[in-house]
Amino acid sequence: MTQTDPSATVSAMDWDNLRVFLAAVHAGNYSAAAKRLRIDRTTVGRKLDRLERQLGVRLFEQGAEGYHPTAAGRRALEIADAMERLTEGLAGELRDEASQPMDRLRIAVAAELETELMPDIAAFAAAADRPVQVSIQSTADPAESVVQRKSDIGLCLTDHRPDHLRGRRIGTLRQAPYASRAYLARHGDGRPAAAYDWVRCSGWSRLPAMRRWDAALGDDVGVAALVDSWPALRRAVELDVGVAYLWTFIADRLPHLAAVAPVEDSLGADLWILVRDDVPMDRPTRAFMEDMTTRLDRLICPESAPTPP
Repeated sequence: MTQTDPSATVSAMDWDNLRVFLAAVHAGNYSAAAKRLRIDRTTVGRKLDRLERQLGVRLFEQGAEGYHPTAAGRRALEIADAMERLTEGLAGELRDEASQPMDRLRIAVAAELETELMPDIAAFAAAADRPVQVSIQSTADPAESVVQRKSDIGLCLTDHRPDHLRGRRIGTLRQAPYASRAYLARHGDGRPAAAYDWVRCSGWSRLPAMRRWDAALGDDVGVAALVDSWPALRRAVELDVGVAYLWTFIADRLPHLAAVAPVEDSLGADLWILVRDDVPMDRPTRAFMEDMTTRLDRLICPESAPTPP
């Protein structure tokens, strides 16, 4: 019979047969192994015969003091011991995880910011000390969602902190009119902003920031397109459709866009992280508050943000 390395055929082995082999070696004989495994001695012998056929080697040999593992049997024993330790370790890890329920955090985000803040929210979840499941609600009024207990924490655009909420003001987000450089190359760079065609907010949009931006435009400006969401607004500008007000902290980082007029200070909006003032913050909410304050400081005011530890 050709001898083969048992490690090369582990994938073909039945783990139950290998478990019986381990018990037989540790117990010293078939009868003791059968008692330890609570099966009959015949079943032990049958499983060991099947294992030897699978491996193509003899695992036991008879000596002066009874049966002992062969060289191949000792190698199989090493592998089986390692597999048993890994199996027990995996079971222990899974039990530990099951004993610590996953944290859950409901986050309401101003719809004008959701796509821009998503990378930082995802980074928070990935870096959390223990697993956290985040549920994200994109809404025109995240503060109201927190007040109504539909969300645990809100990333809100508001000029003042609403009643019944507490939290931190991150900073003021600014707007300016932008166009793609390709659009400006076609239509002439350096013209007054009102001379271009604009991507405007459609009348059915419920987003307060976009409605404010649109109200700043005169009725006589040309209209290239109407949209009702921030992603559509940004994408229309990037696709050379026309000019639109965009967040400066985003547009200034995009080399294919250029401002066509200075920042409009009157259109600024404060970004807050807010929770209910009558609900103690739990561990995931507090961790999100601390982590996102640092991340958003770096995103919105990179020159003044503290260096992370």
